[in-house]
Amino acid sequence: MIIDVHVHYRGDAQLAQALRQTERLDMVLCLNSINLEGTASPHFPSAAFVAACNDRTLAAARENPQRVIPFWYLNPAHGDAACAELRRRVAQHQRPQGVKLWMALKGNDPRVDPVLDLCAEYRLPVLQHTNIEAGGTLPTETTPQEMREMAQRHPDVTFLWGHAGSDYEFGVKCALGLDNVLMDIAGNEATNGYTEMLVRHLGAERVVYGSDATGRSFASQLAKVYGADITESEREDILHHNARALLARQRYD
Repeated sequence: MIIDVHVHYRGDAQLAQALRQTERLDMVLCLNSINLEGTASPHFPSAAFVAACNDRTLAAARENPQRVIPFWYLNPAHGDAACAELRRRVAQHQRPQGVKLWMALKGNDPRVDPVLDLCAEYRLPVLQHTNIEAGGTLPTETTPQEMREMAQRHPDVTFLWGHAGSDYEFGVKCALGLDNVLMDIAGNEATNGYTEMLVRHLGAERVVYGSDATGRSFASQLAKVYGADITESEREDILHHNARALLARQRYD
């Protein structure tokens, strides 16, 4: 079995296509819905938009319990409303789940802390988009340095470091010594040596498979694992053992 920790979709047709592929690949999708109608998510999604996305994600998880794990989409800038949304979703779904934070705020912004404190209480993994670009990141994107600060401030939360920081070489340096961070290899091109670098410096137990579908194909992202010069045991850790162990830690009350 493969657990994909980083999946988005644009509408029901794309989700249905992805689910057909999961049957062939024996894959489970950690699904966060950022888009209901096939158009771009708003830069600052409202509480109503977030709730509607989570309603669809919950429906997908209930319709496909063997193939979908919901990762609740939250806008941390909503403050108490974001915490209330998370409490409601946890109560509705007494099964494995997680959280995906929309990049309305940088991850090290103190306004994110209440949501993260609640994630620590429920032992929910938090998928945080991370990125760094030579031309500059977006104003509210979380850079690897800011992700490091976020993880240090919340040692009781396990973070899925989206895209491994985008720049793997820089990202892996920022992740050194952070036991509560798993590097999610979703997105970017399949480049020789990058997965091996993460395994060499952090250990295979700190790396997880993600695709960033539907923005990327499952095949192109799986190539990062199946084409890597790593042991079969390390490959199994990345593809499912690490994510399975993380999801088994949760509590729902």
